[in-house]
Amino acid sequence: MRTGLIVLSILAGAGGVAAALALKPTGFDECVGIISADIERNASPGATLDPRDVEAEAARVCAGST
Repeated sequence: MRTGLIVLSILAGAGGVAAALALKPTGFDECVGIISADIERNASPGATLDPRDVEAEAARVCAGST
């Protein structure tokens, strides 16, 4: 009984670590977020930006294809 609880605790801990690693944003995701915010901040007042266009432009900048 006690051994089963220890095994279950170890598996739960390993699952938590795996989930944390899987959900951690990558450097590319962080770059896109920063560049997107910069594009939106530098937009002219009153301009309506399509979020998909902003994200696509940010992805191109982060990928180095601009």
